[in-house]
Amino acid sequence: MNIMKKTHNSQKNSAVSPVIGVMLMLVVTIVIAAFVATFAGGLFSTSEAAPVASIDVKILYNSGYTGNDCVMYIENLGGDSIPTSDLRILTYYTSKTGSAAGTIKGDRTAMNTRSITVTNSTGVTGQKIVVPILLNAAYGDAATDNTAINFGNYNFAPGTIMSTYSNEGTAYILMGQTSSANQLKYLNKYDGDTINDGYTDFSIGSNVHVEIIHTPSNSVLYSKDVIVA
Repeated sequence: MNIMKKTHNSQKNSAVSPVIGVMLMLVVTIVIAAFVATFAGGLFSTSEAAPVASIDVKILYNSGYTGNDCVMYIENLGGDSIPTSDLRILTYYTSKTGSAAGTIKGDRTAMNTRSITVTNSTGVTGQKIVVPILLNAAYGDAATDNTAINFGNYNFAPGTIMSTYSNEGTAYILMGQTSSANQLKYLNKYDGDTINDGYTDFSIGSNVHVEIIHTPSNSVLYSKDVIVA
């Protein structure tokens, strides 16, 4: 009888062991799945939400404090306040004539935008600014030591207007030109001669495609064709 009992118990134990093993495997699988789901959820939740803003862009061929500078204005008509350090400005302009004929691309962020040298509205020369600057009289005119207005240092808040300020700033943002002579030639404004000295056919009526991107969320805040007026 004792031998039969021992044999019976041994059979019961050997039958239970695989069941316990399967249950343990299931528990481990569930725990791992929960960990992976939590980790993945944490990764996705760290992505920054896309801001919302109503944006208007104008490119005026004869504007600025001189009345003869080509200037691009970008205005936040309403919505969220966005750090300009989070913005990327893409532009595409196709010139049909000139030595630089073809599609000319501008691609600027606060990280890859260098300072340009301008003469400000008070006549002070050699002032270095990072365009597009904050256009706000309360912050003062373009000046080397007025860094608060530099792109990347201010927020693009509702009511805020960003400005390329001058021919030099516009040619840099739209066409990547840093040479003062080339900047004017690319805008067809070299020595006031818009026929013989231009590298492009850029002028009133030209079409520039402008995109403004929020880089942390990679969302497009603005994407339109802008006609130079």
